[in-house]
Amino acid sequence: MTDAASLRQAIEQNRKNIEIDGIISNLDGFRLSPGTRLRGVSENAELRFKQGQPGLMLSSDSQVADVRLVTDETQIAIGLADDTANLGTLTLCNIRTVGRFHLEAAQAQQGNLKLRDIHVERADARIAAHRPAGFGVEVLLGGLTILNASKDPSSRWTLDARTLSGGSEDQPLRGSGVFIFGGAFIPTDADMAQAPAPTQAGGGILLKHLTTGEVHSDGGIPAGIGNLITGGVFVGSGVVADEVVNEGPVTTYGANDMVLDNWGEVKRWTAKAPITSHGNSGIGFVNFGRIGDLAVDASIETNGLGARGFNLYDGSLETATFQSITTHGDGAIGVQISKPFGTITVTGEIRTTGGEGDSLVRGKVVRLKAHAVSLKPGAEGEALTVAGRAVAEDDAVPDLDFEAAATVIGRLEIAGKRLV
Repeated sequence: MTDAASLRQAIEQNRKNIEIDGIISNLDGFRLSPGTRLRGVSENAELRFKQGQPGLMLSSDSQVADVRLVTDETQIAIGLADDTANLGTLTLCNIRTVGRFHLEAAQAQQGNLKLRDIHVERADARIAAHRPAGFGVEVLLGGLTILNASKDPSSRWTLDARTLSGGSEDQPLRGSGVFIFGGAFIPTDADMAQAPAPTQAGGGILLKHLTTGEVHSDGGIPAGIGNLITGGVFVGSGVVADEVVNEGPVTTYGANDMVLDNWGEVKRWTAKAPITSHGNSGIGFVNFGRIGDLAVDASIETNGLGARGFNLYDGSLETATFQSITTHGDGAIGVQISKPFGTITVTGEIRTTGGEGDSLVRGKVVRLKAHAVSLKPGAEGEALTVAGRAVAEDDAVPDLDFEAAATVIGRLEIAGKRLV
């Protein structure tokens, strides 16, 4: 297909093999019939949709490959029609978009999603209506979103996603970055004043593997807003993941923009490149779910008021290894632990440079001091080891803050000195 008329005719005739040669412009949004394969056959294969129009919608058993899709940044460039109970197998490879890559459905009970080499150049998900909620906040969806929005706990998708990336330093994705959520939700009888977790089971995603490349995102959340957050890479409630690997750096730029965030269950999470935030309350890695093994083989560095390095806020953690953690900002704690864990090891140092300031905690802004290590009530673990120093550079801030007694840790060692 080389023009809009021939492409429209192929869609109307339900042709099962559609090849795109060159740039086709001025398109109305369209839906592929089940079992259709659409692919680019030239280096510049591209579908450009009319202003204000969504792009390509998929039903079931579709294949899309080797094509660039262009819509308005707020529109869905490629998405799901949500008109079937079984997505079958959706295979999406080597796709570039301007506009949202947004696979969301509430009707699908089954689906097998295979994603390879997906890059969202620019997208704005801030106006998306569906915002998962929990822990006192709502989460803005991502420029690259996979969301099983069913409230039926028997709805189960599988997902294998390799090399997902988005945004750039000059043009970060607006909203979250890579966003994978199930349909778990807050029970109707929950006490909202307690910032409850989304424990009511809904649709789920079995995430076999997720690999991310370079991700840049900026939620654009106004300063002082406490009930909205985003994540550069966000694994959400209702997701059970075998492995998450951040091959490329992940960077966030705005207020309340977590860099890596987990509300799900992850057996192993590995970050191989720097984790960086540049906004107030932009936490490097925050966990509310369950993690087996966490390995951050690169630096965590945060810049902003209350922008902490690592937080174990809720859920559990078996083992974690960090290279180094540095924060620059008042109220920006290096490591804060509130829940049980097995072992945490920092092979370098933990360093903070700020004093006392505001920070977002479970939907509320509170005053914190930028301690290097903070143990909160509820913390307990087998071992916490920091090979280098754990230091707060501000003279008015103690390096260590133990609201929970140090003895809740079986072995506590910093810079070669055994504290417990």
